[in-house]
Amino acid sequence: MKKEFTSGESWNSASIAGLVLAVLTIAAETISALCGKVNGIAGGFLGFMAWAGKLVLCAMVFKKFMVRFHSTYEGVDYPRLQRYGLKLALFSSIVVAAYSIINLLVINPGAMDEILEVFRTSYSSMMDSNTEAAFQKMLPKMPYYMAFGTLIYCFLWGWLYSTLFARSAVPNDPFADIDNEETIDNQ
Repeated sequence: MKKEFTSGESWNSASIAGLVLAVLTIAAETISALCGKVNGIAGGFLGFMAWAGKLVLCAMVFKKFMVRFHSTYEGVDYPRLQRYGLKLALFSSIVVAAYSIINLLVINPGAMDEILEVFRTSYSSMMDSNTEAAFQKMLPKMPYYMAFGTLIYCFLWGWLYSTLFARSAVPNDPFADIDNEETIDNQ
């Protein structure tokens, strides 16, 4: 028997599912970062494969959570299921962005220095003294900019997944609102 749908149940389920999805995303990001440490073409290939695997894994888990939510609660139509997916994406992206800040500031502060050094060596010929001064002002805020970018990136993927999977999980019946008796009488 299906449970009665309530907004609170939707938020609770989305928060738990979002936390699980965020943990999987963080684990996949860590594996991807470790693959990126390998030099050469093999490192680039491994990094790309880890990124693609992360996308596929997250899509499969996201769809599983949405299908499970649809089958668990009664009265879940397309708009409710899509909103559930957006809630799931919001929770997941907030946790991943928070981890991004913690990773750059506490766990691995040397990663920020590596990123900045690569940026400097790549664009040093194009930077004048004013650009270098602006770059120096921006350095302390860079982890927060990167976390905000991560938040937007993850939420946009979640929005895309939510839209695609909600449409496939809820069958579209264009004739559901038409009363058969009225149709027969009008003919």
